[in-house]
Amino acid sequence: MHRRKRLAGLFLVFLVIQAILLPALAPAQASTSSTDPFRVVAYYPSWRPLSQVSSVPYEDLTHIIYAFAILNADGSLQPLENAQAASSLIQKAHAKGVKVLLGVGGWSDHDGLLEPVFASATATSAKRSKLVDAIVSMCDRYGFDGVDIDWEYPRTSGTYKQYEQLITALSQRLQTRGKLLTTAVIGGATTSGNPYSGAAAFTDRVLETVDWINVMAYDGDNGSRHSTYDFAVACGSYWSKTRGVPAEKIVLGLPFYARPGGTPYRTILQAVPGAEKKDTVVYQGKQIWYNGQDTIAAKTSYALEHLGGVMIWEITQDATGEKSLLSAIRAVIDQKAYFTDIPAGAWYAESAESARKLGLMQGTGGRRFSPAGTVTWAQAVSIAARMHTIYLTGSDTLGHGTPWYQEYADYALKNGILSVPLTAAQAARAITRAEFAGLLSKALPAKALEPINRVETIPDVSPSAPEAEAVYLLYRAGVFAGRDQKGTFAPRATLSRAECAVLIVRMLQPERRLSFTLV
Repeated sequence: MHRRKRLAGLFLVFLVIQAILLPALAPAQASTSSTDPFRVVAYYPSWRPLSQVSSVPYEDLTHIIYAFAILNADGSLQPLENAQAASSLIQKAHAKGVKVLLGVGGWSDHDGLLEPVFASATATSAKRSKLVDAIVSMCDRYGFDGVDIDWEYPRTSGTYKQYEQLITALSQRLQTRGKLLTTAVIGGATTSGNPYSGAAAFTDRVLETVDWINVMAYDGDNGSRHSTYDFAVACGSYWSKTRGVPAEKIVLGLPFYARPGGTPYRTILQAVPGAEKKDTVVYQGKQIWYNGQDTIAAKTSYALEHLGGVMIWEITQDATGEKSLLSAIRAVIDQKAYFTDIPAGAWYAESAESARKLGLMQGTGGRRFSPAGTVTWAQAVSIAARMHTIYLTGSDTLGHGTPWYQEYADYALKNGILSVPLTAAQAARAITRAEFAGLLSKALPAKALEPINRVETIPDVSPSAPEAEAVYLLYRAGVFAGRDQKGTFAPRATLSRAECAVLIVRMLQPERRLSFTLV
């Protein structure tokens, strides 16, 4: 549960109320498949000291949610707590290619429940507009990459429509800025699979609108059923199967604390030797329940197979080093091949995984890579633009626009990767190998594409051909090598996704380039 001070008793009362089971609303309609990688999302509390920002393991995360901006009943926001820490967090995260969202809400503010505040702040159209304006303004002011709404919880008996209206209005404003919108949701179902009635308050329209949901699959009770593996699977199954949310839009919440008491995992580890391999210990004379490394790994494995990511409440509760819970998450991700439609040992398999980890090429939904699929001009331009900024800055600092590829296309035009603006018709067209060579030749500076091969003749690319300069440059640099022993290039063939992945990796990892001679 997301809050400043955990109110276990009040939450358990809420669960009792929610245990009156009602049928869920109609299953959500599947939306367009996400192209984002497996997400590792971590909440970072605003009340932590500035010094703690430096200890966040940015390299192991994809997104951070700064928690929280606190709203007022009139639809305004309180000044952002610890604003200097927020700015520092954003700067450090962006330097590592990690996006930072502004979390709005939470369970409580200094022991005052925020549910009635949300209800009041969204009670009228005027108040909702004021709240949306305040959220967007704060997001823009500090440079957040999006917003996470943490209303705990909208009610099927009254406020679910207000919540839906807030989400849809906020989405419209954030989309024009190329920013993300996510929401935290209730776990969804008991271990036996019975839905919480409160889950129905997260309507189909909300689920369709947000980029993903952060499922709070913890606080199942104040003891042994706090956050078991079976509870996590029940929650994931509810949102994916009962409600029909696309798997890649479901991010499974993992607790880095124990019940009862909310003791951080790092504190447990300091007090009880070997606690990393257990899920329950006696701490200060009382038995407590939490998730050790094995359970966190099992949940991550489940999420990797069936969902779109994992979420952590909250990252400063973790230990450091090999006994940390985050290290268990990363170990699972690193050990398993992400894509399910790539045969073991395929010539492009390693490159597809590398391209995914670089953040330059993701799947086509449901952990499918679709290796034989084509690459559109829009996708190719976005890859070339991001490759350029990664080479120059060390991270991908670009984001989606409207349409999604616009910021990449603008960047490519500004930096000479494109010579003319990308039209909508061209963006949708499959790119050829020759056209992609043209983009790649300008994605990196000449010093990054120095020749390592002697190439005098390419069988099907005349030195006078329009694409010749780019193709010969990339052959000599060891990026392209041709489709057969003769070095045939096939300039008019459309670029496959498998080929694209291999070329991406060779561009950014020179040690993967090929040495050969064509005379």
